[in-house]
Amino acid sequence: MGVRISPARIDRELTRRGWSATDLARESGCSPSTISGARRGRQVTNDTLRKIADALLGAPVVPGVDALLEPEDSPIIEAGTNGTTNGLRHS
Repeated sequence: MGVRISPARIDRELTRRGWSATDLARESGCSPSTISGARRGRQVTNDTLRKIADALLGAPVVPGVDALLEPEDSPIIEAGTNGTTNGLRHS
């Protein structure tokens, strides 16, 4: 049985630590393809989830970076197809 980790959350946590996906793969002991799949929304095993969580919990957050990131619950606004903000879509 697998679980899905929010791709946006994974990217946010990588950013908070100044890590790349390769860094997370190395520190978690997971393969780069497993990390890549998780970042695209694929399910991972509970064991993989634990490894990712342990790696992230063991790594310090870059001081000051949280102040630069938008809050997680901020709506995402996408521009319309013509480059304007007509028809805003909030995620």
